[in-house]
Amino acid sequence: MRRALVYLAVVVVAIAHADEGPKTSYDTQVVLESVSVASPYKLSTDARAGAIRYRFALADGAKWHWPETGEQHVAADDDGVATVTICTDCGREPAPSAEALKAYLRPNAWVDSDDVRVRDFARGAGGGRFDARMDHLVLGVQRRMNGPADYAGYKSARQALIDRSGDCTEFAVLLAAAARASSIPARVVAGMAYPSHFLHRQHAFAPHVWMQAWNGARWVSFDAALGRFDAGHVALAVGDGAPADFAGVVTIMAKMRIVDAAGVAGEAN
Repeated sequence: MRRALVYLAVVVVAIAHADEGPKTSYDTQVVLESVSVASPYKLSTDARAGAIRYRFALADGAKWHWPETGEQHVAADDDGVATVTICTDCGREPAPSAEALKAYLRPNAWVDSDDVRVRDFARGAGGGRFDARMDHLVLGVQRRMNGPADYAGYKSARQALIDRSGDCTEFAVLLAAAARASSIPARVVAGMAYPSHFLHRQHAFAPHVWMQAWNGARWVSFDAALGRFDAGHVALAVGDGAPADFAGVVTIMAKMRIVDAAGVAGEAN
């Protein structure tokens, strides 16, 4: 689990400090400790299998454009606190246009779904129902990415497939590329996730990346790195998989505080 969480923090911190000159190494534990967001309560596996409503406050007058997705509904309180509900389908994200869906089928430098290796890797998903195809691709990524943790650089899906190693970012871009190669529109989400324990801290959220696939009616999240998407995932940015999509995520996490978190009856995942 640790290897699935560390890499994004290193990447986005490097991006955030690019104007300070190149950095060749990071103490990943220090980085993660500095940007982790403490949870006011322990969030059990059962609790995360349901719906959770969080209230977030930002320090120093900071502002953030919280994404609305099919699984995340965002409302702003009068006191500046954002109320974010993570659920199965309570979000109010508008359906994308046909052109937008086409864009999420096109390859790019990181989600290189046109690469012959990626296409061969994805071919095993075959046809059939959306859920079965995605479950097959998730399992394929998990089996393939069985090498040692690798926090250096930012690998494309093709390179992750060859190296068989990486972290949450590589898991996400490889899964997104495999989905696109299977004619399933896919996008990448940067945010934070809650593990059962976090390095030397318990009950804290860490930077994380996962992906979303279009099922014909809405975007559905899949997390090959941590095994499943649940209400312990909070989206902060949605994009095409490029490093620039993550700009500001770690910076805002360092200014973030969870005021409260509570389960929401009747909105189970």
